[in-house]
Amino acid sequence: MAKTYKFEQERKFFKAGYFLRDLDGNKVYEAKMLTQPLIGASNYDFINHLNGITTPHKVSKTITVDNGGGLNTKSWFKFDGKNIWDFLHEEGIRIDSELSKGKIGMTYTVTLKGQPMAVIATSTPNGNFPITLGNFLDVTVEDDKDMELAFLVAFASALTEQTFLS
Repeated sequence: MAKTYKFEQERKFFKAGYFLRDLDGNKVYEAKMLTQPLIGASNYDFINHLNGITTPHKVSKTITVDNGGGLNTKSWFKFDGKNIWDFLHEEGIRIDSELSKGKIGMTYTVTLKGQPMAVIATSTPNGNFPITLGNFLDVTVEDDKDMELAFLVAFASALTEQTFLS
């Protein structure tokens, strides 16, 4: 049975993390930044609060290449030394991007090895504007076993400036 979570950025200037909350407001998954060096990758703990498992990861600074036309065509970071989009593709993730219907924002349909896995859509916190696209997302997961990969897609969307994901 599909469940919807809220993906949000922690409201800290330094060492801001990201987390998923269930609809009751409980944290179910998070990426907690431990260190943010000026040079090199930041150290994060990715914490699954449902099963208590914490996994450390290194996340580089985001790199964005602008095509000069106002739309960023390439934006990525390295996740444990690998381009995040390459990492996700190697896991079997494919993402179909489209403008959201009936509201401002984007909707990402995520499949895992050809099977529906999640729908991630930009949302407005408390229904208020202005919004920062990418920092507030509704993440609907088909099965909680896929929450970790769905979180990583939302995390990649939030950290990059790539509107249309691949």
